[in-house]
Formats: sequence, C-alpha cells, structure tokens
Amino acid sequence: MEQVSKRFKHKFGRRKSALLYAWLAAFIAAHIAYAAAFIWKTSFVVEGERVFCLVDDAMVSMRYALNLARGDGWVWNPNRERVEGCTNPLWCLVMAAVHLLPLSLSKTSLIIQCLGELCLVVNLIVCFFIARRLMSAPGAMACVALIGWYFPLNNWALQGMEVGALALCVSISCLLLLRRQHSSRPSFALMSPSTVAMALRPDGVILHLLATVLALFRLKNQRVILAHSLLLFALVFGGWTVFRRIYYGDWLPNTYYLKMTGFPLLLRITRGAFHAAVFWVHWLWPTVFLTLALKSGSLERQRRFDQLLRARLRSCWYVPLSFIAVSTAYSIYVGGDAWERVTGANRFIAPAMPLAFVLLVAFVDCIRRRSNASASTRWTAAFLILFAINANAHYGTISLAQAMLIYPPPYKDDNIRNVALARWLDQVTTPRARVAIDYAGTAPYFLRREFIDLLGKSDRHVARLPAHRGMLGLPAYREFYPGHLKWDYAYSLGQLKPDVVCAIWRRSLGDALDYLAPRYRVTEFRGVSVYFRENSLAVLWEKIIPPPTTIRAE
Repeated sequence: MEQVSKRFKHKFGRRKSALLYAWLAAFIAAHIAYAAAFIWKTSFVVEGERVFCLVDDAMVSMRYALNLARGDGWVWNPNRERVEGCTNPLWCLVMAAVHLLPLSLSKTSLIIQCLGELCLVVNLIVCFFIARRLMSAPGAMACVALIGWYFPLNNWALQGMEVGALALCVSISCLLLLRRQHSSRPSFALMSPSTVAMALRPDGVILHLLATVLALFRLKNQRVILAHSLLLFALVFGGWTVFRRIYYGDWLPNTYYLKMTGFPLLLRITRGAFHAAVFWVHWLWPTVFLTLALKSGSLERQRRFDQLLRARLRSCWYVPLSFIAVSTAYSIYVGGDAWERVTGANRFIAPAMPLAFVLLVAFVDCIRRRSNASASTRWTAAFLILFAINANAHYGTISLAQAMLIYPPPYKDDNIRNVALARWLDQVTTPRARVAIDYAGTAPYFLRREFIDLLGKSDRHVARLPAHRGMLGLPAYREFYPGHLKWDYAYSLGQLKPDVVCAIWRRSLGDALDYLAPRYRVTEFRGVSVYFRENSLAVLWEKIIPPPTTIRAE
C-alpha cells in the first residue's frame, strides 16, 4: 500500500510539474507575441520603406558599431578624433556583428530588438526558477506574469538598450548565489554573469563587486572566490580600461566627463534621490496599504508573521534585495537618468526590477499565509492585478496605454522625424558636408556625413566644460539633466563652422543664435529649424524647398 501511495504521489507530481511548465511556455509565447506587436509599433514607413529604429541613445551605439563593422574604427566620425561616446562595449560589439549581415540600415535595428526580446524571455525563465526557490508554483507564475508585463523593462530592452541583457545578468547572478549557498566548490560560473555585466557597461563593476561580497558571505572557500573575482575584474574591467587609454587616449569614457563633472555633486545626488524616491513611493504604496490593512489579527499570529519575515530575510531575501538597493543607490549617485519622465523605472533601476517583483510576490504570499482566510487566494489575485496596473501607470493613463500598446511607444515620433531628416539632408547636401546636431544617434546613423555633436557625447571639448545652470526653470535640486547641460557654440559653430546646423536644443537656442544669425540661412523641415551656412559648396541650394531665408539674432 505504501509503494502504491509513493507511485501515485510521484505520478501526480510529474503531472503537476508538466502542467506548470506548460503554463510557463504559454506565458513565454504570449510575451513573444507582445514583443512582436511592440516592435512593429516602433517601426514606421518613410518614402515607401519600412524602417525599424531604436531609441536615439541606442542609435549612437549603432553608429559606432556601423563604423567598426565597415573598418572605419570604433568611432562616431570616421577618420576623425577617437572619442568614446558609447558606454556599452560588449553590446556595441554585438551591434557591430549584426552589421556584418547582408541587411539594409533600415532593418538592422530589428535584429537588435529581437536580441533584446531573447534576453527578456530567458530572464523570465531565470526569474521563474528564482521564484520557485522562494514560494509556491502559483506565486512563481504570478512573478512571471508581472515581470513579463512590466513596461519600463520591455521598453528599454525592445528599443535597443542593453538593459535587457543587464537584467538577465542580474537575475542569473542572483539565482547562482541562491543555489550555491554554503557550497565549498565555487567556480568561475558564479562570477560569470557579473563579468558579462562589466563587459556590457563599465559601471557593471558595481554589480560584480556586489556579487563578490554576497558570494564571500554565503559560500565557503572565500580565498578562491576572491581570487576568481579579482582575476575576472582585471581581465574585463582592467583590460577595457587599458584599451580605452591606448585607443581613445582617456582613462575614463567621454560620457563620464559629460555627466559626472562640471556640476555640484550634492545637487546631482539630490536630484537622483528625488526621482528614486518618487519612483519607489509610487511602486510600493499598494503594498504598504495592504500591509496596514491586514495588520489586524491576534498578537500571536502577528508575532509568527514577523518571525517568518525575519527568517526569510536572513536566509535568502537579502540577496535579491541587495541587487535592488545597489542599483537604486547607483542611480542616486549618478543623478538619475535623462529620461525620468518617460516610463517609470529608469535605465539604472530597471535591470533589478524583476527581482523586486519576485520579492513582492514572496511578501504577499507570506501575508496570505498569515491571513488563513478562505478568500485569501481571491484577494491575493486581485491585489496582484491592481499592483500590475499601478506599476505600469507611473505617469497615469498615458503610461498604461503605452504598456497596453494603445498609444505608440515612446520616441517613435522623434525617430520618424530624424530618419526623414537624414534622408532629406542626403538629398540637399554633398558627402563633404559637415552637420551639427543635438540628436546624436538616429540621423547620424542613417546619413553618411561628418557630424558635430553639439551636446558633447562624442565631443571631448564640450564634455569637459562646466554645466550650464538655470536653463530648465527648475529648483536647484532638480535642474541636473544628465548629458544635456553642456554646449559651446563659440567652438561648435564659430570655430568648427558646420555646413548645416539642425535640431538645436530648445533650451540653448538663444546662445546659438548669436553665431547663426550673421552666417546662416534657415528653413523648416517637419518642425525642425535647419540652418545652412551661406555660400557653402557642400549645400545643394537649388534642391532646398522652401528656400532658406536670412535670420536675425533676437
């Protein structure tokens, strides 16, 4: 009889496991369909051709990758000064490999978007196994659903940023640390995810240091762990630093000087703390409300609940919580992101958000067990649905409509305009034309010209200037705007003398007019003021309709 019972339990367990993996496969299929719809909505038609395009920052890396694949060097402008204006070397190398395929420039971004979806799908699987170590099967599936429909992460990954790959590195690192607790046989595999994070972005070294500290705390044979960590750190971070010094002539990326210098440290950190607080308060308030609402009950039940939480935190919860805390702290230190008002979680916090959802569901599962109510499953499901809506509605109905693909994804209008601008400039200028621009990604990628980066991401001189203050009309603790507070038109326009100047950032137009008015003529293209240098031989004046007119300084 006992053997029959064991066989029945084994057979029932196999069926239950098969059903669980079938649900996981269904979620993944749904996410792939969602991603396909999202990618299609980011595309558009210009001059009868379907164009796939990434967010402008990712297109900066695409221009570097295009030049590298064509043999012109790992640079923004071929045959010009080498400046490291992209901070994602491994991701940029992947982009360069894509450019070796026989594809037109209008289709290369599609491959990058598909790679971003691949990272998201694998991350869902990894997070499922993390959740299974912390909670029951229904809770794990709830985690997969919440993570799969988290718009900020989907948006950054499917619009070409390395955020999806970083999120995968964070999740795999967390899973390995949870699985190898008290292991006496650490291996290089334990540090591999954080090593890849360092290769994706140099500031991934923060994740590598955190993974090392957690491994030293959780595992045995600390000397081997430390030796592995230091060796990988020297090979990847140290190796890239030496390469940067030899190839670009700098010890630090150009974007470090652009964003981290020339502005008061305290104000930068204050701005980062402000946006981090706004984000986490919005994300967490439903959980706080739920906890307070369910605070009733016997003292003995509350005591058991508190003991359970403390035990979970000491045993395993602190691992994902550490990744979340460090990502948030780093976002605060760098002053947050330039695009804080786009989706919710910025590019620094988003990679750790899958772990935040895992901890959320684990916490709610503890509350459900404490309640011992017959309707606990129903209210838990209702709460998670409402929480998912709240997490994807950081800026109200507009954010929610974008997450549901009712509204177009962010940046699509900018991409349409910049691709059309590039094609128009290709018709009205010669290959010798030099173009000054503030959107340094999309238009430069689709237009084979020499460009001048007005905001300094790929310009060594501008990046090292002091930041302009008081330009945004905001309080001092919020006026820091990473990558958009430095320009020098006496240098970029007066000294370099571009043939075309387009898309002058509206906050700095007054400074630019002093150099544009006496020397340039202006016309409008899709709402963008485009300035052409008078008597320039690189401009095909007869093709510009309407003809440019003279301008006057205000």
